[in-house]
Amino acid sequence: MEKNNTEFDIEVYLTPEELEDSLLKNYQDSLEYQEWLQSDGFVEYVNGEIDMTKSRYSEIDVTSAVRYASQQITIDPCEVGKEVYDMLFSEKIEEYLSLHS
Repeated sequence: MEKNNTEFDIEVYLTPEELEDSLLKNYQDSLEYQEWLQSDGFVEYVNGEIDMTKSRYSEIDVTSAVRYASQQITIDPCEVGKEVYDMLFSEKIEEYLSLHS
């Protein structure tokens, strides 16, 4: 019979005590995990993960911030260069969002 390349032949020799200890530890770990799934801590964890996926600002907030930055900067980009202008623009966006959040 030809063997698949992903199969491995591993022989593990455990004493009966080691086997019992291993099975008991696996069982205890499984019980702890199930208890955690039923706990307030798990609910808090899941809610925290969900909160991290939410947008911090709405599309309207971002659009308003860009409009605000555009109106607040009165210097021409050619006068200060693109990098400086971009930095000023970013600062004005952050300013708007910090004031309106």
